[in-house]
Amino acid sequence: MNLLTAFITLETIAFIAVLLWLPRYKKANAMAKAFAGRPSHSDDEFYERYFRQEGVPKQVVIGVKRILEAHLEADLSQLTDQDDFSTNLAFFWELDSMADVEIVAALEKEFNIIIEHEEAEKAVTVRDIVDLVWHKSTVAGTR
Repeated sequence: MNLLTAFITLETIAFIAVLLWLPRYKKANAMAKAFAGRPSHSDDEFYERYFRQEGVPKQVVIGVKRILEAHLEADLSQLTDQDDFSTNLAFFWELDSMADVEIVAALEKEFNIIIEHEEAEKAVTVRDIVDLVWHKSTVAGTR
């Protein structure tokens, strides 16, 4: 291997590394801004703080949160019920344009429900999503 070939190979590897690193950096940076100054809380604390008083089943809340974390590939321990995927969390869709479709499919599978396109579009906050799943699972008798 001559020097030019070695240089091109190193340059290619560096370029690929940047392409792989950049989205993770953007997500980490956007999450740091969105969650700045917020305390972390466990799944149980999240449930107790935002949903218990309304009688939403704990397994619905934690199930929704875990699906969001898995499909967004993010630590959502600083999430609140009012976080909005159309405003302060919109960066998730910019980084993964199929995440919303994958999340809806995962929610449908996990809770044995069907979410219509119009319903999914209206569910923009974490509370909206939890309430939609809760209502759907109650109607479907899977609650």
